[in-house]
Amino acid sequence: MGNYDKNRAVNALLDSCAEAYGPRDIFRWRTGEDVLAKSYAAFAGEARTLACALAAATPPKARIAILGENSYAWLLCWFAAVCAGRTAVPLDAALPTADALALLQKSGAVLLFFGTGYNDVAADFAAAAPQNRSVALADLPAFFAEIPAPADWPCAPQPEDLAAIVFTSGTTGEPKGVPLSHWNLLSTALSGCRCEDMANHTMLAVLPFHHTISLTPGMLAQLPGGSTVCIGGGIKRLPKDMEVFRPEYTMVVPLLAEGMYRKIWDTARKQGKEQLLRRMLRLSDGLRRVGIDLRRRLFRNVLAALGGEMIWMLCGGAAVSDDCVTGFSRLGVEILPAYGISECGPGISVSSLAKHRLGSVGQVLDCCEVRVDAPDADGVGEILVRGDNVFGGYLEEEAATQDAFTDGWFRTGDLGKRDRDGYLYITGRLKNLIILSNGKNVSPEPLEQRLLELDYVKEVLVYDDAGEIAAELYLDETDPGAAARLPTDLLAINRQLPAYERITKTILRETEFPKTTTKKIKRK
Repeated sequence: MGNYDKNRAVNALLDSCAEAYGPRDIFRWRTGEDVLAKSYAAFAGEARTLACALAAATPPKARIAILGENSYAWLLCWFAAVCAGRTAVPLDAALPTADALALLQKSGAVLLFFGTGYNDVAADFAAAAPQNRSVALADLPAFFAEIPAPADWPCAPQPEDLAAIVFTSGTTGEPKGVPLSHWNLLSTALSGCRCEDMANHTMLAVLPFHHTISLTPGMLAQLPGGSTVCIGGGIKRLPKDMEVFRPEYTMVVPLLAEGMYRKIWDTARKQGKEQLLRRMLRLSDGLRRVGIDLRRRLFRNVLAALGGEMIWMLCGGAAVSDDCVTGFSRLGVEILPAYGISECGPGISVSSLAKHRLGSVGQVLDCCEVRVDAPDADGVGEILVRGDNVFGGYLEEEAATQDAFTDGWFRTGDLGKRDRDGYLYITGRLKNLIILSNGKNVSPEPLEQRLLELDYVKEVLVYDDAGEIAAELYLDETDPGAAARLPTDLLAINRQLPAYERITKTILRETEFPKTTTKKIKRK
């Protein structure tokens, strides 16, 4: 990878990578049946040109919003804005118009780059203030067509300068603006590079670019090693993207990873090969116990659905089930759980091929420190973080900022513990904690994971309902016997739990739970 730690601002990193990997592809994407590509050198040149155009069109430190589906033009706008000394404001393309406009106003953006289908947002934004301007991503070439190719960037951002404002997904409240500096982002990305070999590989970008997993590990962390980022076309186009790009790794959220794993077994059942797959897994497991690993050969037809070259998937955003992690590993693909939060750029801990432990979210990145505050008898307490990756405070929310920090430590609101080897485990969310009348505290997340291990349970929330621990479930509609089996399976689960943790009430839903645009269930 080389030592890129001296490149503490995004434009310095991009220059270094363009010099080191000039003709190598930095991005690939599909247009119809064609695959287009852009080299490191060409991308740096286009970003520099657009940055100069932005410097001429906007005041210093202006905020520039980007709203649209994943695309090469989206990435070009993000890099150009950040490298021009402006602040990129990536917005969730799935937001309703009113919500997008509210965040645009809150961010203070004066320029909006927008994709196809967002004309109404763009028009309302431009009409909201005389200084506001909207530019379609499709019109991007014309925006800087008259600008001669510059020799240098229009300015030299410093590590502490603001690079981006991202908005939290708001599972339990209104989204907050999280300002992140160049070094907040790059310290996280470079720490991730030191945890796993990402040099000269092919990565498929599946998650939306406004998502901080896509922003930092999925994009910035790919550059120092000269890897190629393939820009996917969303979940619906994922099978074709896998086939065309043949990625070696990708970044996913648990809902996607578990959906992909279920599809493998659904396909095997439909093809009448479920028992054959189970026999092959037992054979493979036995061979591995004596040091013979034939997973890539034995399961090549299964892995072909992932492009045939997939080695690992980084999984963050929520807890992923142990069954999914173990199941993929038996097939030859490692799920590497990670933990992060937007306020930390977003990385806090990550698993690697060399260092991972079932149930853990890996070891803490070397850009930060973690401590567990007020641990209980089991070592569980709130996770606190400080370091180069931690933001300075919420956008225009002084009270929330003061509540979020204690003596320089950021309070994540997540509950967890560390083992003697330093592996971090997330056990729940402080806000979700169920406090019973007998004084006992129950985290709903472990109970939800137990229920999700039932193959017919698709979604679940556990919460306090008038003093009872209730489980609200959405079951597999294709399994007609699911509801009838639930009481027996729930009884078996409850027998394994302390009396105060047992689920005493169930509610069956006919529809999926409402979710945030990052596919997290909205809690009550």
